Amino acid sequence: MNSRCDFSADLPGAPATAQTIAQIVLSPRMPYALREWRRMAASARAAGFQVSAWRDPRVPEAEWQAAVGVAELPELRTAPILPMELAKACGVLNHAPATVLARCGHGHPWPILGVMPDAAWLQLLDARRIDLEQVPCP
Repeated sequence: MNSRCDFSADLPGAPATAQTIAQIVLSPRMPYALREWRRMAASARAAGFQVSAWRDPRVPEAEWQAAVGVAELPELRTAPILPMELAKACGVLNHAPATVLARCGHGHPWPILGVMPDAAWLQLLDARRIDLEQVPCP
């Protein structure tokens, strides 16, 4: 059981690099999570963050495929499922989208929950990045 928010394992979409990565967990069960995905991902990328999308582990394949089809998000059809143990350890099961900033494989202990305007989103991303950069990579 993974008791830490640790993205350093061999997970698809979770490279353990010195670049800060926004690991975004999505669920169609939160009305705006998929609708706002492209805007929030584009904003993060424009600010220099790498972005990885994950599927909430509680969402069955058929429900996921139907939701991304209706939302016209073909790029999310093959989003990997975040392992349940990691989702619990990172605290990302209570709201979507839920974003964990990770650097060198280690996730920030405070996830960013929900959809928000770009200014607030970027401020939180930058604050978490600064925190993570205080710890040297192994």
